[in-house]
Amino acid sequence: MPTANEIIRLNEIERMDKKAKKAGFLPLVSGEAYEAQYNSNSHVFIMIKGGKWSAWRETWQPGKGHSISIRSIVNKVPFDIAVQQANKYMAFITKKRGW
Repeated sequence: MPTANEIIRLNEIERMDKKAKKAGFLPLVSGEAYEAQYNSNSHVFIMIKGGKWSAWRETWQPGKGHSISIRSIVNKVPFDIAVQQANKYMAFITKKRGW
């Protein structure tokens, strides 16, 4: 039987997954990493690092095994702020590019 702390953590992970999905992000690892793709070469990631959350965009070029561009969106913030800022970035890019 799970402990109270385990139940609380599982509920928090479920809340984070729902919030991320609502913002258009897919869980890579529930409660740890989320991703959204806004074109075939660019992705926005939200990931926990040292107890705080960061969000960034990476762009790849076909045929390259590594990203060619990384842009930080937000660093060392609570989950809700990371999702909010990453979502705002996605909306900005989508609007700017007319998608």
